[in-house]
Amino acid sequence: MSAVHAGAVGDPPRQKVTSYQKALAYAQCMRDHGLPRFPDPDSHGIFAVSPHEIGAANGAQFRRADKACRHLLPGSQPMTAAQQRQATDQALRFVACMRSHGVPAFPDPIVTAQGIGFRLGRSGPRPNTPVFQAAQRACKKLMPGGPP
Repeated sequence: MSAVHAGAVGDPPRQKVTSYQKALAYAQCMRDHGLPRFPDPDSHGIFAVSPHEIGAANGAQFRRADKACRHLLPGSQPMTAAQQRQATDQALRFVACMRSHGVPAFPDPIVTAQGIGFRLGRSGPRPNTPVFQAAQRACKKLMPGGPP
């Protein structure tokens, strides 16, 4: 990924760094910080990370890597209370959609000032199954941080 700088007169226009490019940089940073199996995001910049992909014993390593790399994620600036409410509403619509499209165990969202997450674990839905992927395609318009 090339750096984007404010240009002087005569420089080419600044390029917009997409959410996908930011998420890809985050994935590379996570791998550079000790998680070699951390996956790339999908084409919308969304991660479907399971404990198997990062290794169940890597919880502390994951937290250290995430702390070092979180600034690279899209939306890494803290959300206001109003933004959190809006994001929660959107995330709950996404959860309802996923559940109605064949993933009844899709977890409730985890909302913090830093963003929204979904804990997908051993007992929850598997992101690599055809049912999960079909539900994700059907619900992508509702995905927090997803396409408009």
